[in-house]
Amino acid sequence: MFDLSFGEIILVVMVAAIFIGPKEMPVVIRGIAKLMKSVRALASEIRAAFDDLAKESGVKEATDEINENIRLIEGDDGQMYESYDMPTNLTKKSHGN
Repeated sequence: MFDLSFGEIILVVMVAAIFIGPKEMPVVIRGIAKLMKSVRALASEIRAAFDDLAKESGVKEATDEINENIRLIEGDDGQMYESYDMPTNLTKKSHGN
């Protein structure tokens, strides 16, 4: 969620141990874990509410149609064909060779 490396986590734990104290550390960690669990549950609930709202309003169908049209490209003959992504090593021009 916060994208912390192992070294950064160790640094945070060491600073917390200095300021909070090793005796209170488990209580604080449990409180933070409980808070994070509540925040994740709330975020999940909000996401579900927005998904339901999008389904009811027809936004999902419009989004799906737009995404389908983005995947298609019009050919010279006027027909629609599926587009594809070319690998970056094929699209770069080689200079000097």
